[in-house]
Amino acid sequence: MEQETNERIDPAQRIRKAVTRKETAYFSLLLGVAILTVGGIIGLVFETGESGIYAMFALVILLLLLWLRQWRRVSRIRSEGVRLSAKQFPELFEQIGMHTEQLQLWRIPEIYFQNDVKRPYVIGLFQKYLIVLPTSYLELTEVRRFQLLLELARIKRNHQEKQVLLWIGSWVPFLRPAYTRACERTRYQMVLPLVSNQCARQAIFEDILSPILLATTDIVSYTAEKRQQRTFSVLLYEKLQTNLSMLERLRLTGEPLDQPRPFLRYSQGIVIGLSVLTVMFFVSAGAGVLLNEAGTRTVASNDTATAKTNDQDLNETELMAAIQKGKLEDIHRLIPESDMKAVDADGDTALHYLGYRKSSKGLESIFKELLEAGSDVNAVNDFGERPFITAVFSNNDELVDLYLKRGEKINQQDDDQFTPLHHAVEGEGKQTVKLLLERGADPSIKNADGFTPLMMAQEYELDEIIDLLKQHSAQTL
Repeated sequence: MEQETNERIDPAQRIRKAVTRKETAYFSLLLGVAILTVGGIIGLVFETGESGIYAMFALVILLLLLWLRQWRRVSRIRSEGVRLSAKQFPELFEQIGMHTEQLQLWRIPEIYFQNDVKRPYVIGLFQKYLIVLPTSYLELTEVRRFQLLLELARIKRNHQEKQVLLWIGSWVPFLRPAYTRACERTRYQMVLPLVSNQCARQAIFEDILSPILLATTDIVSYTAEKRQQRTFSVLLYEKLQTNLSMLERLRLTGEPLDQPRPFLRYSQGIVIGLSVLTVMFFVSAGAGVLLNEAGTRTVASNDTATAKTNDQDLNETELMAAIQKGKLEDIHRLIPESDMKAVDADGDTALHYLGYRKSSKGLESIFKELLEAGSDVNAVNDFGERPFITAVFSNNDELVDLYLKRGEKINQQDDDQFTPLHHAVEGEGKQTVKLLLERGADPSIKNADGFTPLMMAQEYELDEIIDLLKQHSAQTL
């Protein structure tokens, strides 16, 4: 009865209420520390000159090696694992699809089964997250369903990505463990309304003891023993851990748990506070001196580095740069002498760049000249986008209108079954969405993940676009 009542609550409201204040507070602290740390590192590099540059280069190499290690792990999973899909294990795919809707995920993440895995986990690369499951999860018991829901909640809250990004601010004692525990508490509070407390407790004990040991352990005696061992050293140890203790997790399921004696709590707080203040004092003092001395040189060097990046790393042609930022006369001068098939580092042609252009002055004449010079409207960049889709995603209404007048199909679909209307919603372009709807775009078409443009707008919380799509749907009924 409790579970049925919880499932009737609006999922979005339930998820918002599940987010703990501690998670938000610790995230803000970690982000602030990370920003200060990056500033300190930049100051140190400029202060130490050539040796600092070598140290930074070594750090980049280390990060690259870590990325390659992660890439190998992800590639191995994709190469050897069995991916869950509508064709592969369809019943399980349907069940997990229901759970993604319960947690307000806009699509099912990539899920793989591997025989050498003991427990589910999330692994990611460039914001592409995979869930890896043991083969035992082909039979989704209530306990396993609870563990799977926790991993889906991890993706929903971007906990994996945030922890990686905030790793640089983790040198402050106790801060990162406190944040990861707060994240785990949020995940539990998101998932517990969807399962019974009994199944959740069973999952907690299996996670700590393993199913084999759990079968022969007196749980009542084991739990009572852990309650009696909450000494100062145990409590301090728990503050250094990135996971909630067993007793804290059990308390979330409704199990009563006595708070530690006030003396222990105060002693613990004093130790943590002194540790943090001591480290912060020495680090901030050193970083402040270095940043004050190197501030002027940092600004100048950043300007130089930015200019070099724009000219070289992006592999832009003169025509591309002129289309994006230059004067109209420069564009007309460069078109006849430029290669229309040239691409930048992202595979964009000059016609793609026209979609990025902010100024509408002379847009129609540039578009006409590029086509006459041989620009390919079907050229695809590294992201799978044609120039028309680039204009749609960039909310370049005037150019989108020119493409449509030229004959672009309003309901065309790409490899992911996205229509131009899907891309306009993804680009958060209200005027582009309105233009496409007026020209006959069908808002009921679903992409490969089964999402209509309206469902995507609701996922992104784009209220004005949601109203537009709903009004159009009502008018066409």
